[in-house]
Amino acid sequence: MPQNLKAILKTDGSRFALGTGVLYAVLGLLWIIVSDAAVSSISTDPAWLAMAQRYKGFFYVGVTSVGLIFLVNAGYRRLWNAVSRAEATELQVRDLFLQHPKPMWVYDRDTLEFIAVNDAATRYYGYSREAMLAMNLADICPEEDISRLHALMHSPQDRHRDIGVVRHCKRSGEVVFVHLTAHAVEFMQRKAEMVMAIDVTADVLSKHALERQEAQFRQLHQSLASILWIASADGRTMLYISPALERVYGFAPEAMQANPDLWLQVVHPDDAHIAKASSVELMTEGEASCEYRIRATSGEIKWVSDRKRLIVDAEGLVTMMGGILEDITAAKEHEALRAGTHVELERLVTQRTAELVRVNAELDAFARTIAHDLKAPLVSVIGFSQILHNRHADTLKEDGVRLITRIGRSARQMASLVNDLLALSRVSKTVLVIEDIDLVPLAHEILEELREQEPHRQVRFESPASLQVRADPGLVRPLLTNLLGNAWKFTGKRDDACVQLCLEGAAPEATFCVRDNGVGFDAGNSEQIFKPFQRFHTLSEFSGTGIGLTTCERIVARHHGRIWLESTVGEGTSVFVTLAPAAPDLPHLAPA
Repeated sequence: MPQNLKAILKTDGSRFALGTGVLYAVLGLLWIIVSDAAVSSISTDPAWLAMAQRYKGFFYVGVTSVGLIFLVNAGYRRLWNAVSRAEATELQVRDLFLQHPKPMWVYDRDTLEFIAVNDAATRYYGYSREAMLAMNLADICPEEDISRLHALMHSPQDRHRDIGVVRHCKRSGEVVFVHLTAHAVEFMQRKAEMVMAIDVTADVLSKHALERQEAQFRQLHQSLASILWIASADGRTMLYISPALERVYGFAPEAMQANPDLWLQVVHPDDAHIAKASSVELMTEGEASCEYRIRATSGEIKWVSDRKRLIVDAEGLVTMMGGILEDITAAKEHEALRAGTHVELERLVTQRTAELVRVNAELDAFARTIAHDLKAPLVSVIGFSQILHNRHADTLKEDGVRLITRIGRSARQMASLVNDLLALSRVSKTVLVIEDIDLVPLAHEILEELREQEPHRQVRFESPASLQVRADPGLVRPLLTNLLGNAWKFTGKRDDACVQLCLEGAAPEATFCVRDNGVGFDAGNSEQIFKPFQRFHTLSEFSGTGIGLTTCERIVARHHGRIWLESTVGEGTSVFVTLAPAAPDLPHLAPA
């Protein structure tokens, strides 16, 4: 029988027994007194009195028996109704416990064993009812929290108490946070507590995340070199100042909070108007930024960058103001140093440029003088060797004629080299005049000159009807002359010689190509061919000074373009030239 029902029966049974005994004693005494008086008043005959006493006793026993039957029946019915009401109440409590949506259980306060669990608890923790009733509270508690569990459960307890938030482990291994409330009960003759658990995992995790964010935010502020501050809408109450204030200004944030005007008092007197103007701008424009000097507590003058703005709510009302103060002293010093260095560099560049222009002019004059002085004797050598050959070929015999021929050829080669060097020098000094030029007519003129020099050669030339580029006419002609001359020269050993001029890309940055099917060369070292006097064929194979492609590279560089080659031995060479849009012509220094 449940303990509460026993208590009901015990209480009501005691009351019923006591009431029955008292009533029986009172009625018995009254009957004796009243019946004796009545019998004596009727007759004093001893026989009558003896008979009356006998039947008087029978009557009392009969009446009291009927009364007892009535009282016992009434008492039994009363007890039965009390038991029924108690059982109904217990059933309601049990149903409420079992069907409650929150996890609930009853545990033994001494052993911490589960005595009863509801359906919500089994669903929440993932155990069956039988498995959970075979466990205790320590089985659903993380190992590191068991000591705290015993302290909570064995502490002095009120009838109803709020245990607080604890950690529990589900069957799946998931650790959750639950808020426990407990009510002391006596269950199955054991001291117990009925507990209700409310899952607060999401709230606890959110709180922990917020605490971590606040800690990180605080650490960030404490580690930043910049000063972050927040003040009330009128600026008279400092709500927050980061610790960097002490590193920059020399006084603690508490000093600024106690005296909001302290920031203005340490501004350098010459810059006070800047700081005050920024405060006015903040209130009128909503934000402001400026730079000014301060005097730190150490006496050091520092530069700070002051950026601040008003903070408004959704309705546009100013709620706070905040800003950042940054020490820019090092940047200012670096800027001053850089400005001084820049001035010095400009002076040195101007000086060196003037020196280079002077030296370049001297070298150019020297080159022209040397070229002129070299050409005169070379012309004489060529002329006299020709006269010697014409007049005395018979007396010189075959070996002398051969030597005279080699002298003339070497002199002409030297003269050609001098002319090419002069042309290369002029490329660097020419002032560019950019205009539209059609390369096709110019190419035909150059090829016609080459045909006049070697009329016996048959070379096929292919080109579009027109090929427009923007360049300097005075430099484009020697550029195209060198490219077509090389193509003409290196196809000299082919019967089906072909030279092509084609366009790739579109104006204003046009890439044109001069392609031939000549002997070609190993393109792996194509970059070397643009250097002066670099050759990929011997003089016995092909004549030349080794200056032509160098001149082409200088001309293309003057046009801010690019030139490159693609070549295969035995298949020919393609020279690509890109002429970029003209840029302002700067003084060009010829290489020393």
